Order: sequence, then structure tokens, then C-alpha cells
Amino acid sequence: MNRHITADTAALPFIDLSALAEEPHAAFAALRKEHAIIQVGERQYMALRAHDVLAMLGDPRTIQVEGPDYVELNGIPDGVVARFLKDIFLFGNGDAHRAKRGLFARTFAHGAIREARPRIRAVADAIVADLPRSESFDFIERMAARVPAEMIAAILGLPGSEVPYFTRHACTVARALTPVYPHRHHREIEDAALHLSTYVEEHMLARMVEPRDDVLSKLVADWRSNQVIPFPSLVHQVLGIILGGSDTTRAAFAMLVALLVQHPRQWRLVKDDQALIPGAVAEALRYEPSVGSVARFTTAPVEVGGVLLPAGVMLRVSTMSAMRDPALYADPDRFDIRRCDHPRMHPVFGAGPHRCIGEMLARLEMQEGLDALVCAVREIEIETHPRMTGCGGIRQISPMRVRIR
Repeated sequence: MNRHITADTAALPFIDLSALAEEPHAAFAALRKEHAIIQVGERQYMALRAHDVLAMLGDPRTIQVEGPDYVELNGIPDGVVARFLKDIFLFGNGDAHRAKRGLFARTFAHGAIREARPRIRAVADAIVADLPRSESFDFIERMAARVPAEMIAAILGLPGSEVPYFTRHACTVARALTPVYPHRHHREIEDAALHLSTYVEEHMLARMVEPRDDVLSKLVADWRSNQVIPFPSLVHQVLGIILGGSDTTRAAFAMLVALLVQHPRQWRLVKDDQALIPGAVAEALRYEPSVGSVARFTTAPVEVGGVLLPAGVMLRVSTMSAMRDPALYADPDRFDIRRCDHPRMHPVFGAGPHRCIGEMLARLEMQEGLDALVCAVREIEIETHPRMTGCGGIRQISPMRVRIR
């Protein structure tokens, strides 16, 4: 046995993740001092320290948790949600993952997204112009949700008038991707998944009959000429893109604005110098991420923080904990848009073959959304401060009521 391995899994503390959900940063900080890894379920573990987290994101002895395993581990009943989670490329590996993800590779390539920057800005400017002045409104509903949803709709070719419909259902289905599946809300999630999958399928079938100049038509045409996956699977992949392209950026953008307003000096810095906006986005994603962890599956014994994990267990890699680790960031509990110690590859987007396909789109949506806001708005008053809850997977954000002048 490796001489650095000092403990086995029996010595690890067992932590109920739901108990950490309200104040996860403080809980992780306390746990991280004593433990590099904790047990969070039967044959389920979570890595907390930055060194181990960054290593495990790309360690060849771990793979993305497969959809069927994810469904089984979480006890998700058979139905629309279970079929969707078993099939999407987020929970796949190897050739199957490459085939499904490859359908969208050119659409979300960095160069293609950069070319869409003026379009993103036009969407953001129109949304900001539509915001009410000097009266209370829900910022998440009126702006944070609209920027990514309207952009993903424009990219795919979905009508802008239907954005509120699919956004509402996407936010509900996203709750299936939390570390502890919310069984008490299963019927609501199942119904939303049925509505959303039916909506996507109808649009794709319509493109078969009457193609348009949009991504959905191209996907359908490519699929008809080379049916590498069944049609229901193609629907699932588009559904996954809508989910990833709307809910996580919605929460991240709202939290970006809230953090800047809560730090008035940094809000003024951004207003005076828009060159600081990319740094502000990177820092908000670190400080209060909308995605808290990545689920991996061990294919061979692997050492994590002096503990030997066997093959065949789930390892939740807590990027959320790592991004507050003083071993990686100086004074990590300080929100600082001028921070210069971000890793070259931001941990929040993952690593390797599963690094977020929409990373560039999410960054530009947040950058252009913030730029449009600071250029048009003199002051933002937050009446109801949002809170990001949860400690892994897709986190949830509470309402954010504001007044702008």
C-alpha cells in the first residue's frame, strides 16, 4: 500500500449534505481543516480540498457518473426524468458521450460564440431598456433569467415569445441535478420534464417537415443523414442544452449583480472601468457558484487526501469548497473583482472531456449583461437579497427584488 495513505473509508465522518445546505461555506471551511474527504452516502464521498479537487476532475481513474448509476443512487422513480437523466451526455463517457456532445460542438465553439457577441449585447440592451425604473421588481425574473434563456432560444431557433414557458419548466427540472434528489417534489419535476420534452420534440418534428435557418433544423437534418443516436435521445440532448443554457447562468448572473451591489466600491469600479467586468464575472463564479460540485465515479482504487477509495464508488468533487480553500486563493472569503490568482481554467466549469460546453456563452452572457446594466443604470437598490442554497450540483437561488434608477 502507498505509504502516504493514512486512513481507510471507515475512518471518515458521515455528513448529511442536506444539513449543510443553508450555510455551506462555513460548514466546508470547518470540515476542510480536519478532513480532505467526507462520506455523504452509501458508497458516496466528497473531496473538499483544492489540491484533490483539481486533481480528481481530470484523474483517469475516475469517470463521469453514468446516467443509470445516477438514477439508481438517487432512487429516482422510472419516468420522464429518469429516462432523461440516463441518456443526456452530461452523464455519459467514451464514444457515447463524444457522439452526443459532438452534435453541438461547432455551435458552441469559442469562435462561433465570440461572433455572437454583438447579438448577445443586443439582447441584453433590450432587456435592460425594458426594466421598470423607480419601482420594485423581481430582478431574476425580469433580467437574470431572460438573458441566457433568450440567447439559447435565439441560438437554437426557438420563438422568443415561448421563452417564459420553457424557462419555467427548465428551472423546475434543474432540481433533479442536486446532490440530494428532492423526492418530495418529484411529481412537480416529472410534470415539468414531460412538458419540456414534449415542447422540444414538437419543435424538432416541425423542422423535419419545414426546415428553417436555425440550429434545430441543422441538428435534425444531420441526424436524418446519420442516425448515430435514436430520435428520443436527440430530444434529450437538446433538452439538456436548454437546461444547461438557462438555469445555471440565470442564478450566476443574479448573484454577480447582487455581490457587486453589496460591495459598493467594486460596483463603482465596474461602472468606471468596464475592462474589469470579466474579472468581476470570474470572481462571482468563484465566490458564490451556481454549480457546487461534479459527480465522478471511481473505476480503480484511488487515493484522495490520504484515504484510499475503492473502485465503484461515487466521488463528489466539491469545486465550491475548493474555490474557498486558502491553499488555492489568498483570503478566499474576500470578494475581490481584481483578484489575480484564478487558475487558468476556472474550476467552476469542470475539466477534461466534460468541461462545460457552454462556458464561453455563459461568460459572454454575464459580461454583456453586466455591461448593459452598468451603462444604463445609475443605481440599484436591493430590497430582497438573494441567497444561493445547496452545496452541490445545481444550486438554488431565492428571489431578488430590486429598484433601479
